[in-house]
Amino acid sequence: MNPNRKKILYLLFLLIVFGAYYFFEKTQEASDSAEFTVVEVIDGDTVIIDDMKNSRVRYLGIDTPEIALQDSPGDPMSKEALEFNADLVQGKKVKLEFDEQKYDVYGRILAYVYVDDLLINEKILREGLATVLIIEPNDKYSEIMQDSVDEARKEKRGIWGELRYLFPPKGNRQFEIDLDKASRYEGKRVVVRGRVINTRKSDKVLVLKLEDKVDLVLFPNNWENFEHFKIDPENFYKDKTVEVTGRVKMHKGKPSIVVDHPMLIRSLN
Repeated sequence: MNPNRKKILYLLFLLIVFGAYYFFEKTQEASDSAEFTVVEVIDGDTVIIDDMKNSRVRYLGIDTPEIALQDSPGDPMSKEALEFNADLVQGKKVKLEFDEQKYDVYGRILAYVYVDDLLINEKILREGLATVLIIEPNDKYSEIMQDSVDEARKEKRGIWGELRYLFPPKGNRQFEIDLDKASRYEGKRVVVRGRVINTRKSDKVLVLKLEDKVDLVLFPNNWENFEHFKIDPENFYKDKTVEVTGRVKMHKGKPSIVVDHPMLIRSLN
């Protein structure tokens, strides 16, 4: 065969292959939904599906308690959330429905997950095993999510039950750090203990000063989580010694931890 003809045929082959791949990718991105089988449940709001990449799927609209890992402390009810999610989806065919954004910054698929006609995201919220987490522009079912968590609060299910029964995992104490060294743990989940010596509140944020070494930050969209337990955090925690679980972030050179639920800030008095 003529060498030039071989080159032309090879180039045509490559064009066909890459064209088919491009078409497939675009079709997947353009689709509003897809169906896969769940091969592994990671935690209350994350699973692995049997697509070509064994992709992780992060449930939209909800945030379940963080599971304890070898290098990270866990939250109360995290095991219950994982087990409940597994009962609903493990080994089952699920339909993924997408919102405005299909992937997050970590490359995980963002989706509303269905088993038959059951919206799993909603079911987990109604069971009291998650808080609402709406990140624009993915707000298609924000009203459904809010109604679901309102029902869970009313019925005092899961993380909306008695605070005294919401214990952190036993192994959390190994992650307790020195307040003076908190800045070294930026980006990591830790446990801290100390006395709240002062508070500062504005329309945008409530800050609890943990011995003036770590700021505990409560944003307005989470204040109702404390109101549910009849807690006014600005006054309730002042002068109390507390234990807090959360991720260290640096703000203006000072370490801080965002607290979105009172089960994550336990009074030790």
